[in-house]
Amino acid sequence: MRLAAGLPVVLAVAASVAGWWLLLGVGVAALLAFGTRWAVPQGRGGLLRGARIGTLLGVAVLAGSAFAAYAADVVPGHARWPGGLLVAGAAVAVAAGIRFTAYWRRWVLGVLCAAAVVFTSVCVAIAPAAHTAPGSPDAGVLASAAVLYPLLGGLRGVRLAAAAASAAVVAAAALYQLGPVRLGLSVTSLRDVLVAADARVLLPLLAAVVTVAAAGAAVAALAAVRDELPGRGRTGVLVPGLAAALGAVVLAPAGAVLLAALLALTEVLLTAGSALRGGRRLPAAAVAVLAAAMLAGMVLVR
Repeated sequence: MRLAAGLPVVLAVAASVAGWWLLLGVGVAALLAFGTRWAVPQGRGGLLRGARIGTLLGVAVLAGSAFAAYAADVVPGHARWPGGLLVAGAAVAVAAGIRFTAYWRRWVLGVLCAAAVVFTSVCVAIAPAAHTAPGSPDAGVLASAAVLYPLLGGLRGVRLAAAAASAAVVAAAALYQLGPVRLGLSVTSLRDVLVAADARVLLPLLAAVVTVAAAGAAVAALAAVRDELPGRGRTGVLVPGLAAALGAVVLAPAGAVLLAALLALTEVLLTAGSALRGGRRLPAAAVAVLAAAMLAGMVLVR
């Protein structure tokens, strides 16, 4: 759900800095997500718990902002308030004790996988107007990996491999149909992909898929925040949840993407630093170097 909620806006940001090389960025982001399992700290103190909560709230902000960006096909206008409303509603739902059970997660996953198959099929069914050469890789690869990492962070094993493969396939299909320049012009350029593929009729379906994914990602992220706040009861998630809702209203989608990347990579660096002190020096150092390089890539392309 996190991948499906963030990819509709993250792809455009990644394409704007890396072009076709964002496909390599998917691999780098997956590599960092894989490496974090070998850089586990000895304990989780207040600082690491705070970093984890920050990452989860960044995901909630990203989900709300993505929903608001694509809600124009459902809600008239281009205001950002629908994103804040979605995140606030998710916070209230989590405070009331609502969780996604395994049954509903399987159903939502099935719907999202079917949507990805339809989107990819539409993109490749009609030949694009022109092809664009990939160019040469540069710091944009690391920057694209940085903005993609929050969508893959925390996944392990088969789930990580499946998520990375899905992201790469959807990204390749969008790049094939629209090209990196047009894909990177707007954070909602997946709409343009469907229009270019003569599938304008699917725009409401795209908005519906983003809505389902964003709602699920926001609820899952805020439920994890609640679990990180022991002793505060169910209502303890309301304050951070409302703060995330405010972030979804204030930040444009590109800003939400950068915020989520910054918070997620900060957590990785703090976790790797704690693991270094705990004796896991080699894997923790490798993870720290890669995360720092991705942050540097973000700075360079800005």
